[in-house]
Amino acid sequence: MKFSLLNEPNLEFANSNTSLCPKDGIRRLTPYDMGLVRPQSVKLGVIGRSDSVDPILEWIEKGRHFIEAKKSKQVKLFPSFMGFQTDNGFCSTIEFDDSYIRKIKNTEFDEIYKAESEHAIIERAVDLYLADIKFLAKNKDPDVILVVVPETFIQRLNPKAKEEAEEEEAEELPDDDGALDEKYLEVNFRRMLKAAAMKHHIPIQIVRDRITKPSGEMQDEASIAWNFYTALYYKASGTPWGLTKNASSIVCYAGISFYKSRDRSTTQTSIAQIFNELGKGVILRGEDPVKVSKQDPIPHLTDEQAFRLLDRGLAEYKEAIDIFPQRLVVHKTSNFTDDESAGFIAAAKKNNIAALDLVTIHQRTQFRLFRDGRYPPLRGSLFSFDNHNYLLYTRGSVPYFETYPGKYIPHPLQIRFFSNDESPEIICNEILGLTKMNWNNTQFDRRFPITIECARKVGDILKYLPLGEQEIELRYSFYM
Repeated sequence: MKFSLLNEPNLEFANSNTSLCPKDGIRRLTPYDMGLVRPQSVKLGVIGRSDSVDPILEWIEKGRHFIEAKKSKQVKLFPSFMGFQTDNGFCSTIEFDDSYIRKIKNTEFDEIYKAESEHAIIERAVDLYLADIKFLAKNKDPDVILVVVPETFIQRLNPKAKEEAEEEEAEELPDDDGALDEKYLEVNFRRMLKAAAMKHHIPIQIVRDRITKPSGEMQDEASIAWNFYTALYYKASGTPWGLTKNASSIVCYAGISFYKSRDRSTTQTSIAQIFNELGKGVILRGEDPVKVSKQDPIPHLTDEQAFRLLDRGLAEYKEAIDIFPQRLVVHKTSNFTDDESAGFIAAAKKNNIAALDLVTIHQRTQFRLFRDGRYPPLRGSLFSFDNHNYLLYTRGSVPYFETYPGKYIPHPLQIRFFSNDESPEIICNEILGLTKMNWNNTQFDRRFPITIECARKVGDILKYLPLGEQEIELRYSFYM
């Protein structure tokens, strides 16, 4: 057994400058893609009820300027927002005029509540927004469409909703057997709208109108602005930051997950996405249903399914990035079977991948580490049981923040190596870095790497797009 502490991975910004923190890097160094093709302005479409849209437009105008940080001793955790403007920070601006604003009449919106069931209410609401999304996509050219949802609608469907916006901040992800509340899985406004809007080929950003007046349980104004404008910049095809690159090797990272159909049948389909150090990648889903046996309720791929999925993924990666990677890292939240390993290895060999790492990331483990008389273990704490099994704290005390910024006692991830050509320490350091590649949240101590988070979120949306119904978007910005 061995304990070590991994260094906090750096992020790269303009002109190869680096910082540990997305907010610090953007404010001081400007985004990674400065000097490259980038959104120097974000054309924004806005859709919502009249009494929701007007406050949101005022809030967006406020976000063009400096927003003071909340009072806190942790000044690095809660920095001020410099404003979304052309002369500093993102070096970009928001653009729209009245023709990009689509206001839904209050009487129109109130009509949806006359539906007989919650499911019907959600479907009517989706259709209401979708009509204006279609109009903007057909008659205008927004980079991102802002869908403003009234808080009264959210509370009526889910009175227990607490977190602001659509970002899910749960400490744990659902298991691969899809063991979530059935009602929530089958009837979900956000997922249904994201799926339905995809055919119009413009990313949407769903916001609740209450962000204009954040309450006590919500984030402070500056933090909300940081997350909101970072997401807009990324969805407009910007690259806010990247991981520092290893000049000697081209590495890509794939996440594999499974999801159940909306009717909760036993049929499942696998999904995968491949990212490089800039978060550029592709979204895929398996072509065939995945069989689940009574002896093992966790879905697994056959060797042929694993081969075809990864082979397709690498072909799409080559088309999108214009080069094959030299090394491929596959993340999964369940153990690799012999068939899955054989299929992935065969696909890697076919595509001349020089090195392959097959890594399981378990979110639940009975093991914990403790610091005697101190705060929780430091983020980056790494403990090995043997050469194949490790504990990694991706959440914990963060020296940069000078505190533990979480709400709950942090749990480590259990990392298991089924096949690896790179050292476990380097792979775990990459996992730590990939937790910083979520463009919905600028607080860099996420629990899961983007490969796993993305896989889950993509599956949530794809279950609303049955196979063969329409082509899916390949960019992650349509799913986040």
